[in-house]
Amino acid sequence: MSIEALNFISDLMNFLDVPYNFMEWKGKVPKTYFVGEYQETPTLTKEEDGYHETSFILNGFTRDSWLSLEQTKAKIEKVLPRQAIVEGSAVAVFFENALVVPTGDSELKRIQINLTIKEWRVK
Repeated sequence: MSIEALNFISDLMNFLDVPYNFMEWKGKVPKTYFVGEYQETPTLTKEEDGYHETSFILNGFTRDSWLSLEQTKAKIEKVLPRQAIVEGSAVAVFFENALVVPTGDSELKRIQINLTIKEWRVK
């Protein structure tokens, strides 16, 4: 996954006014926040056509109501798919699915939103 694609996700979360950080939350913890991580998918044609695919996971947490997580999920789903040309490469982000995840803490709620990111790099 390219730095440009990571920045694209960060900019998208900022545009949606979703508190977001990559890999770990930094700073004061808001009521509802999201942390992103990714797993790259092996691509056989990367050297030929620059295509690369990544599974991106947004983990949402709150000590508020489930509704705040569901509202954020709806905002993200509504604006996707989204594409852009970033630093000479194409990036496309797709909503795949979401699931609620038990935390073992009766006050802490968690949702996992799965995105697919497709990149075509020209560099």
